[in-house]
Amino acid sequence: MSSTNQQITINVGDTVTWTWGGGTHNLRSTGGTESFDSGYYTGPGPQFSYTFNTPGVTTYICDPHPNSMYGTVTVTGTASVDEVNLFDFSFFPNPVSEIINIKFENIVNGQITVEIYDVLGKLNSKSNTALINNKVSLDVSSLSKGIYIAKVYSEDGVSVRRFVKD
Repeated sequence: MSSTNQQITINVGDTVTWTWGGGTHNLRSTGGTESFDSGYYTGPGPQFSYTFNTPGVTTYICDPHPNSMYGTVTVTGTASVDEVNLFDFSFFPNPVSEIINIKFENIVNGQITVEIYDVLGKLNSKSNTALINNKVSLDVSSLSKGIYIAKVYSEDGVSVRRFVKD
């Protein structure tokens, strides 16, 4: 960590790493869209990394040195995910708060599996369901706000799409 008022602009899903140069320090968010706390480290070399997943501005400080070690991380845009389309489907609404509907263009009936991942690649949910009249609805109300990737499997293959949880 170094001196006064560091400012950085990154994209959603980027990771920032702070490296301690010596002494005893911590790193703690003080407001904004993200919340983190590194705990205390001593000596040169320790590092703390944090992945920012929500667009917005987050401020941070070093508690022992709040007037000389502080900064701002501005997170812009959305995560970049290449979408794979072996079959066509659409989400609505997107952004979603509770129930996301999936409508398939070329598949009318059959069994599908939907896996939902966060932008870090962590599997948040997996559901196997019967597709009836080319539609299925999923409850995503338990997900935190952010960007997610849905991987949908059918007998025709796999397709991937992004959606935003409000």
